Amino acid sequence: MASGKHFDDLPNEILLKIFSYLSIEDLAFSVQEVNSHWKAVAQDNKLWRGRVFCPRKNLTDKQIVLQLKKMPTLRSYCASRKTSSFVIQALCKLCKNIRSIDLHRYQSVDPLLLESIFNAFPNIESLKLQLPSRSVPELNRCMELISQCQKLTVLTFKWNDKNTFLSMHEGVLAQLVHGCPALQHLNIENVELLDENILELLEVKKNQLLSFSCVIAVTREFSERLGECTKLQYLDIININAHLLYSDIEPLMKLKNLKHFALRFCSELVMDNLPLFFVTGSFSKIVHLDLSECYFMNDVVVNTICRNCPLIRYFCISGSQSLHNEGLKYIGCCEQLEYLDVSMSMDLTDGSMEYVGEGCSNLKHLIITGCYKMTDKVIEHIVKCRQLKVLKFNYNDLTGSNFHLISSHLHNLVELHVESCKYLNKTFIENLHEKMPHLKIGVARRCNTYLDSEDSVIFY
Repeated sequence: MASGKHFDDLPNEILLKIFSYLSIEDLAFSVQEVNSHWKAVAQDNKLWRGRVFCPRKNLTDKQIVLQLKKMPTLRSYCASRKTSSFVIQALCKLCKNIRSIDLHRYQSVDPLLLESIFNAFPNIESLKLQLPSRSVPELNRCMELISQCQKLTVLTFKWNDKNTFLSMHEGVLAQLVHGCPALQHLNIENVELLDENILELLEVKKNQLLSFSCVIAVTREFSERLGECTKLQYLDIININAHLLYSDIEPLMKLKNLKHFALRFCSELVMDNLPLFFVTGSFSKIVHLDLSECYFMNDVVVNTICRNCPLIRYFCISGSQSLHNEGLKYIGCCEQLEYLDVSMSMDLTDGSMEYVGEGCSNLKHLIITGCYKMTDKVIEHIVKCRQLKVLKFNYNDLTGSNFHLISSHLHNLVELHVESCKYLNKTFIENLHEKMPHLKIGVARRCNTYLDSEDSVIFY
């Protein structure tokens, strides 16, 4: 640099460009300590758009608050664990630009806490939280407060597995029908939707909803209302109607803009006619398809999907107990496929992965957990997917005798899961670990319901 010039003399525009490549931690805890000029630039609103602060799980509540003090222009907060209300109150006080809050599924929420959030952030755009589960008055009050949010576009109701109260009370959604005028994304996680107001809500919001998910006994009337939401790009349904008919879901074929489609627990009667969904080309734009826990999924359905949905990147058909090797014959037609889950498809053998190995060159994530008819030979086919990053073999009868092929072919692999493989030879694990020390090898799982799934895995 020329004599007399200093790095601090750079224009703000240049500093902003440089700082844009830094992590949120560097912006908050390093750059701001250099001098007052850098501190001011590091707190520019432009740098914080699209950045999410998700505190490390090992931080105490007090440490989280200390970090928040360094982030006055923070826009998005995502909790990695349950915290005391003290943290949320501090967020409300210290970070006035917040537009998005994602609370942990074990975080207790009550009307007083929500009032604090909405008073501090009247322009909040995204809210993800667990509602009170045991007090109907509190639940209704929370919904009343939420419905008053004029700029809320994303709303997610979470569920945790400690709840014993898993049904949405009658009338709870009523206030949302004519509230939240900007709402575009509604997600109701793992809560059985008994509230009939959902039909009215879909009718009123049909011209604005872009994504919707819930647990519900799917009926013809419900599907008809959904079918009128023609702007939907994301639809995720867990069906609890054991007698679901194909005619009940037929109106969904109107949703020609879907990119993400999930319909779990379909009946045999639906499976027999499901190919009609795809041969018409109605779902040709789908990128993410989840038909898991559809026990009667068969070869015809999967082949039809593969030949008519060329844009698929994520394909989950776990629990397909009527699926055979020939069902994956045309998997290569999905040239962009990156994620494939055929776990618990118990009739699949090594031959099914021959189709995958030959046709899925872009595959990065493969789950064949519980496919107990597969042998060590299956690895010979899988290693042809050179881009694999995550491979899950859990609950299979592998010995590991072909693990040497993993180290010689799958150089991009970062995670290998072989949990509950009772015939696994420890020597093969040790040899693989020696050749690929960076590879995380999941060998067991902690029995702790309070751990998130990724935290319960014991890696070698």
